[in-house]
Amino acid sequence: MNEKIYLALLHKIWLNHKKLHLIFKNNNNYKEFYDNISSNILFTYGFSPKQIELILKNKNRYNIADIKNKLDKRKVQIITINDNLFPILLKQIPNIPYLFYLRWTIDNSPKIAVVWSRKITNYWEKIIENIVSGISTYFTIVSWWAAWCDSKAHINTINNWNKTISVIWTWIDIDYPVNNNKLYSDIVNNWWWIISIFPIWEFWNPYNFPIRNEIVAWLSVWVLVVEAQMKSWTLITSNLALDMWKDLFAVPWDIFKRNSDWCNMLIKSGMAKLITTSEDILVEYNIVNKSNRNNNIKNIFADKIEEEIYNILISENFTINELINKIGLDTTTISLKISMMEIKKIIKKWLWWKYEVF
Repeated sequence: MNEKIYLALLHKIWLNHKKLHLIFKNNNNYKEFYDNISSNILFTYGFSPKQIELILKNKNRYNIADIKNKLDKRKVQIITINDNLFPILLKQIPNIPYLFYLRWTIDNSPKIAVVWSRKITNYWEKIIENIVSGISTYFTIVSWWAAWCDSKAHINTINNWNKTISVIWTWIDIDYPVNNNKLYSDIVNNWWWIISIFPIWEFWNPYNFPIRNEIVAWLSVWVLVVEAQMKSWTLITSNLALDMWKDLFAVPWDIFKRNSDWCNMLIKSGMAKLITTSEDILVEYNIVNKSNRNNNIKNIFADKIEEEIYNILISENFTINELINKIGLDTTTISLKISMMEIKKIIKKWLWWKYEVF
């Protein structure tokens, strides 16, 4: 019998990730530890008397055969910190999970987290259709399996035959919310991935949300916030991304709509970069070249000065003073040209008063 089945059982009877790291730091003898569990052994690893009582009680409560059947039925893999499939980015997390449960497989493709509030309007549905469709061709879409918005992102990605990962806040065997049952099957049937770090038969609870959000943020190279109120689970993922120095993007909307508050604040404060199309993100990572993006833009230059400014900003962003020094013209002329180019949406001002190609 696979040793990792005993690891799943140990996880279920109340050995958390921190204790699993401690106990199996230098070995992976899961069956041996399970077979020899005693009060004395558990005490040496810092378990309290109440915890020891609960663990020994749970050991008699759960059957290894039931665990095996459950894992086999859904073809669940157990990936530990020592396995090659364990994502490198997850190893950088402060509270590294010792293991996670995985349906199918996982690769090293760049992953993006797309996060938002649960209930969405027609406006945000259009955002999903236009932006997520564009970026899912190049990045694996990571989201957190909630109803409405996250489901839309997964469905859109699957319909475009692109990769998606769902990070869930229950055990991997539980289809919650129930109305996502078909989506769960669609993800698996299309050979995409579902991940959970929670023990077998773990039902949802509010304490699992921030843990799940942390996994979503750490799995991804950057985070796109599409919609969120000022009090939202999305804030956790956004703040984690900022703490990790990951790129954060946000989509703006109506200043009178509460569901736009967080996105608009992120943009206003400079913590997130404003995007309105998928190309805004692809350009950021040189997937779409800025010069190719505006093949016909030369037709709208007023003169050679505007064209020179544009060609300088294709490769690097500069402040107005830096542009003046590079081009060698007076402040009045350059300021006027920049203003006209902003009006025509050829360039725009971004962080630190620097200009970039629109």
